[in-house]
Amino acid sequence: MIPYCDTPGQSVAAAVVGGLLGTAVALAAGLDLAAGVVLAGLLGGLADLSAHVVRGDDQFRAALAQLRG
Repeated sequence: MIPYCDTPGQSVAAAVVGGLLGTAVALAAGLDLAAGVVLAGLLGGLADLSAHVVRGDDQFRAALAQLRG
């Protein structure tokens, strides 16, 4: 089983930055509310995953090992 996040501060910071970036891009592109929310959510999630990959932390390695079987 994958443990709970061992770096919650990192995850929050990365998701907030990604979400704000997604919101800014959506507003600049003139997207409607639903598209802006989806874009902000996707970029927030990708930012969180990217932060784990860059750090190469144990939690991310454990998640990959579990997915690989």
